[in-house]
Amino acid sequence: MDAPIHPGPYSRELLVLQGDHRSAHIWEGELLSQTLCARRVDDLRDFLRHRVLYERVVHRLQDTGFYRIIEIGRIQVDWALITTLIERWRPETHTFHLPIGEATITLQGVEVLYGLPVDGMPVSLPIAMRFMSRDAYLDMLQQLTGFRPQDETASSGASRLTLTPIRHHLELLHPDITDDTEELLDELPYYSWGAVVLGYMYSQMCRASMGTQRDVCGFMPLLQVWAWEWFLQFQPPRPQLPHTVAPPFLPLARRWVLRRTLSRVYDAHHNLPLYKDVLDLLEGEHVNMYLNLPGVD
Repeated sequence: MDAPIHPGPYSRELLVLQGDHRSAHIWEGELLSQTLCARRVDDLRDFLRHRVLYERVVHRLQDTGFYRIIEIGRIQVDWALITTLIERWRPETHTFHLPIGEATITLQGVEVLYGLPVDGMPVSLPIAMRFMSRDAYLDMLQQLTGFRPQDETASSGASRLTLTPIRHHLELLHPDITDDTEELLDELPYYSWGAVVLGYMYSQMCRASMGTQRDVCGFMPLLQVWAWEWFLQFQPPRPQLPHTVAPPFLPLARRWVLRRTLSRVYDAHHNLPLYKDVLDLLEGEHVNMYLNLPGVD
């Protein structure tokens, strides 16, 4: 008689969170068709489509490397793919557990895929800021932007601010803005902003992989492009570029945007059962062990 299928790790000495892990709920028949979604609506592209960023804002975004994300363009997020990967994410090890071993996104991936800087000083929250009051945050906002919202709805709780009134203010920036806060931002290029993006995504995948969470935040296009580059069966078709367009080099995310067509089928598969089957049957030859850099043998 065949032995019963074991639903989880044989030893929980390391994977101590298995009892409430998403995979445990799936084994019990829950979440079988539930797809994670964005925790907040991402309307950045719509916001930028009808506005020209003020040149000093562009300059500061370039200092951090985040402007490259805007230049690369939008990638339609495949939430079925994101969900499948997070189901295999282990908070204990910060890796995806796969039939062929473990894998994870590294700082190198952040730099190669999206061009975000990973060298430099760490970005950390000063301990004093953890205990700042709402008024203290408003004072800092006024120091950095010259803006202090008066509406009580700008506050959320005792120590949080909502972004809507701040964004509405930034929409109205014009050429006579003062330079009083310039020196406060001069050190932006010296920080490792790519590490911040990766660390935050790690923490949000950890949250989403536990219990019966329905949403996730973080820079999910990074996770999606990483999966497209490493798992050959996940890659959507990439039609040939027009002869007038040179193949892009780095960041690699650019080639997925430039090669897409107007058809949704070329953006993503959006097939949760398919993705689960692919990972369940994953073998070594299905994995790109080396990032496929254009023009590099």
